[in-house]
Amino acid sequence: MRALLTATTAVLALGVLAACGNEAPAVSDQAAAHSTQTGGQPGSATKPAPEPPSVTAEPTPPSGEKPRNPSGGQPPVTIGPNGPVVPSGVSEVPAQQVDASALPSYFEYGNRVWAFDGGFSLQFFASASSACTGVRARVVDQAANSVKILVEPLDAPQGGRPDDQPCAMVMTPQAVTVTLDTPLQDRKVVLSAGR
Repeated sequence: MRALLTATTAVLALGVLAACGNEAPAVSDQAAAHSTQTGGQPGSATKPAPEPPSVTAEPTPPSGEKPRNPSGGQPPVTIGPNGPVVPSGVSEVPAQQVDASALPSYFEYGNRVWAFDGGFSLQFFASASSACTGVRARVVDQAANSVKILVEPLDAPQGGRPDDQPCAMVMTPQAVTVTLDTPLQDRKVVLSAGR
């Protein structure tokens, strides 16, 4: 019992001294204290403390290469009180390069498309067929001179699901993004709606 009390006192003294000196005891000191408590030889049954995980950012792909996670996260262009808010690094596709003639007339910003991620990702605003449903877009064809994108309304069961929030009274434009296999460059963007 006296040996245990002596070992415990020694460990506490080391902790107090380390705290006073703003230094943690060395691993060998910790090993000696632990082995004294357990009755073993100094340094016999200890493991070094694990190092904290390092945080590294994803490397930026070389210019002209497809990003690893294109269009991941929130769409960059948002709608503000005065219309679309476009951050730096995002460019609007020229109007003559966008064919939105097949979109319904209620698409408020239907003819405006923005490119980012080096031209691999496109964003535009679409409207669902009702205020209770969502909308998505998918690339249906990527040719040498055009990119065809289909805008599809998402189905919602009649009356909604019990956990859904009430439907809005007004349909608001929803940001949608698509990812291309190669950068858009001067290809025409052809937008259509359907299923």
